[in-house]
Amino acid sequence: MKLKMFTLNGETVIETNAVTQFSADFANGGNFTKIETVGTDGTLSEVVVKHDFYQVTQALANAWALEEKAVRHV
Repeated sequence: MKLKMFTLNGETVIETNAVTQFSADFANGGNFTKIETVGTDGTLSEVVVKHDFYQVTQALANAWALEEKAVRHV
């Protein structure tokens, strides 16, 4: 599932299946979240989004739950 999130430079789309880790971005006071993803070719990328850790956690958990439910019904 793809989630649109806001970064320091505009919008970005995060592919939830590509997320490897995420954490509060303390470099920006902890109000933003740093998300690390891995591409299909194995390259790692990192983005800082303007959403706090709990918002990102909830968004990813909901997306993963919906994907899991969809897989079970196939």
